[in-house]
Amino acid sequence: MKFIEFLRSPTFALYAVGVWMISFLVVSGSQAHNNVSYLILFLPALISLRFSDIKRLFSNRLAQGLLFVILSLVLAAFLGSGDPLRQAKFSLIVLLFFIAVARLPEINDRTAYIASWGYLGLIIAYVIFNMLWQYHQGRWIPGDRLGDLSSKLENVIYATNAMGGMLAIITLLGMQAKKYRSVLLAHILVLGVSLTLLQTRSILVIWAVISLITYISLYRHHLNSRQTQLAIAGTSLAALLAVVCLFAFTSIGDSLLSRNVYRPEIWTGYITETLRCGLLLGCGPDHAFQYISHDGFTMVHPHSVFVTQFYKAGLIGLIPLVMLTFWAAIKGYQTQSWAAWYFIAGVAGLCFDGSSLVHSPNQRWLVFHLPLALLISQQLHQAARAKLTQP
Repeated sequence: MKFIEFLRSPTFALYAVGVWMISFLVVSGSQAHNNVSYLILFLPALISLRFSDIKRLFSNRLAQGLLFVILSLVLAAFLGSGDPLRQAKFSLIVLLFFIAVARLPEINDRTAYIASWGYLGLIIAYVIFNMLWQYHQGRWIPGDRLGDLSSKLENVIYATNAMGGMLAIITLLGMQAKKYRSVLLAHILVLGVSLTLLQTRSILVIWAVISLITYISLYRHHLNSRQTQLAIAGTSLAALLAVVCLFAFTSIGDSLLSRNVYRPEIWTGYITETLRCGLLLGCGPDHAFQYISHDGFTMVHPHSVFVTQFYKAGLIGLIPLVMLTFWAAIKGYQTQSWAAWYFIAGVAGLCFDGSSLVHSPNQRWLVFHLPLALLISQQLHQAARAKLTQP
């Protein structure tokens, strides 16, 4: 049928994934967003699914690693605290997403650069809209941190992480195209919005990681001329001084510095509970545990995808996730893949915030599953080209 063939087409995949990304900025409520995801991604992928799609996806080493991560959670649910059928359902949803993204056409650098600027612009517009709306409602005044945002991308930390992913793509492709002013503008916008409106400290980690891999990339490709080094050093120093002044002389700095850093305490609490449950398989996906901090705050998740994976599935779940992450980052970085830079920036943010990766579509998918799926799609296209050129 022509309709089924259209659902399998790269054109449909391109528009479906684009609409899905935008839906995070316009659709509010988990159930409503889930419905949109089912309508434009999962059901079309399921209806048009062929065995060749599954075979093609799992010919890729990263997809094989992802499967091990998913199966570890199903196993932990079966042997520990959890519903294995429910976990299997979430696993199918994740795999359908990767199949849908794997159908994308090969995206060239110019298109990726324009798209990343477009999505960054949409996120910034989304943040500004929320700023004006919350100001109008009397829920925000200049100098304060914005509250939860209006649509599915509601958490200010994940909004920051998504902007960091776009910044990584713009930095790589902009530097390659020698669009230095555009790259500098992107850094100013992301740092400015993240520190002054969203007031998230995680952007500093993401920005430092992007700066580091940029310098390593320039050094590796012998583009580190004295002029380039001075330009990067001067720009980095200026940005650092601006951040220091923001912290030292503004009320925003007071707000950023006054918030307690709970992460080490939370991680220790969840790791201790995991060891109590069992080192190998952890506590299971549905284990009931909440950590109470020293000053009485209740923490409902570990605030790190890696600690979460360890907590839910022990070493059997953590080791495949760590291996998948390092393999994707290293192999993608070696080929200067913009999807890999997006993935690296996303993972940097998720080290300090996040919970389960195998669940219904949520904000974490924008900074882990999407860049990983894009990287797998790139590798599948590269493998197909290599096969065609073989004698």
